[in-house]
Amino acid sequence: MVLNGIMKKYITAVVLLFLLNQVQAQPVKPKIKDWHHLDYKKDGYLGISLNEAYALLKGRKSNPVIVAVIDSGIDTLQPDLEPVLWRNPGEIPNNNKDDDGNGLIDDYYGWNYLGARDGENLSVSISDDWRTYHRFKAAFDGKDSTQIPAGQQWRYREWKRAYQKLVDSRNSALKSIDNLRTNWDLASNSNALLKTMLGKEVFTSGDLDSVAVTNENRELMGIWKRILKGGEINNVGFLKGFGDYKKEQEDNLIKLTTAPEDYRGKLLRDDDYDITKTRYGNHNLTGFSGYHGTGVSSVIGAVRNNGIGVDGIADNVRIMMIRGILGKDEFDKDVALSIRYAVDHGAKVINMSFGKYISPDKHWVDEAIEYALSKDVVLVHGAGNDATNVDLDDHYPSSYTTGGRFLPNILQVGASGDASLGQLIASFSNYGKKRVDLFAPGLEINSAIAGNGTQLSSGTSLSSPVVAGIAALLRSYFPKLKAAEVVDIIKRSGATVPEPVTKPGTNEKVALSELCNSGRIANAAGAVKMALKMTGN
Repeated sequence: MVLNGIMKKYITAVVLLFLLNQVQAQPVKPKIKDWHHLDYKKDGYLGISLNEAYALLKGRKSNPVIVAVIDSGIDTLQPDLEPVLWRNPGEIPNNNKDDDGNGLIDDYYGWNYLGARDGENLSVSISDDWRTYHRFKAAFDGKDSTQIPAGQQWRYREWKRAYQKLVDSRNSALKSIDNLRTNWDLASNSNALLKTMLGKEVFTSGDLDSVAVTNENRELMGIWKRILKGGEINNVGFLKGFGDYKKEQEDNLIKLTTAPEDYRGKLLRDDDYDITKTRYGNHNLTGFSGYHGTGVSSVIGAVRNNGIGVDGIADNVRIMMIRGILGKDEFDKDVALSIRYAVDHGAKVINMSFGKYISPDKHWVDEAIEYALSKDVVLVHGAGNDATNVDLDDHYPSSYTTGGRFLPNILQVGASGDASLGQLIASFSNYGKKRVDLFAPGLEINSAIAGNGTQLSSGTSLSSPVVAGIAALLRSYFPKLKAAEVVDIIKRSGATVPEPVTKPGTNEKVALSELCNSGRIANAAGAVKMALKMTGN
């Protein structure tokens, strides 16, 4: 059916993992919450051997470590996180004063680079290929690289890549837009019919069981039951995702001819492309998309062994939240300043569960990472969720500068799984023999949600904080280790996987060493053992 074909595209972005799990081989053992903490030899799950790591650390003193999370925001009242939040010692909260003199008012838990002075937060994200193409069109259109000044060569490169991505997106949208619009009308109309039949605005697959199946509605009921299979999504969630996908494809038809609005600059009253203007934003960390940052933070350092929520990996951390992303194509300026804020306020580990494929002002981010290196700070970055070889299609922030210099204080992390989940390497994960360092658990990771409670989430957004948690653990118990040493230990101490794994996006079986340069999956116990050896214990 046509609707089913459209659904596959929607589900790729919204509930990809749910459908993928349906086609995997049957699990050889049951699924377990917090499997990512377990040990393969002892428990049979390909986790990070966290309990074994703490057994090795028993009796050793730890020091508190500040971990900055550059993300979408955080719920500062979340009960499993509130006790471990960083508090700016020079700032008095909510007194509307810049007590510590850093030019930012009330940055008590961190800072929000995506907020207006009146407290309103930015909620609209524009893709960087769209922004970049129109930003440099007048300067670069019709020219080849020999006509571009040396100082603009990187931006010209990214402009060309942005143009090609827009062309590809437009061609793809042209093939699907008519069917997409037709099926949007079918879905909207049938949703209205089912709401009337059920007498409720929101329904799941279970609610449909109360409707008598007739010859007239049999096909309709079958389609909606498949759409809402297992109660994983309700009609409202489906239509939102479908509508968002439809709008994205319609936008793809006009991006080459129509420049995007500058929502960020207008709301923040900031120049998007002037790195010298740094005093913008607000301290509102909870508005819009706080779920992502809350979950990521909980994987790193939620209070351990308190009987609620989840247990974080590191047991002596302070989580600093810096709101610098909306979930899609962050501005290079916001990322660079977020890194610098974290470094200047004492972070020793920075987690970056975001990424993009176009970065015209990458040199600002490179300089910020090099600044972090000079201050002995580890950065951890998720490799991305598009089953893409990032050796061939750059994904940022990267470990190499625009000039090709290698940055030794940053880790690029892909997502691994377990036999119980049907995938040793997540089918969505980006990979790269050169540019991805290692993999870490990123399938069905138990994490906290804004408000209270937990949820299972998947993505390299979860793999990154798993590794950031291990980095924080090492920095806490082995404070003399330098940033580059911590990175090296985590890469070399991971667990190997002797059997071939499936290359993401294909059915091809390859060695794990073909997907990342270490050929390993992060392991906390292995990292602790190596750190003990290196420090003479």
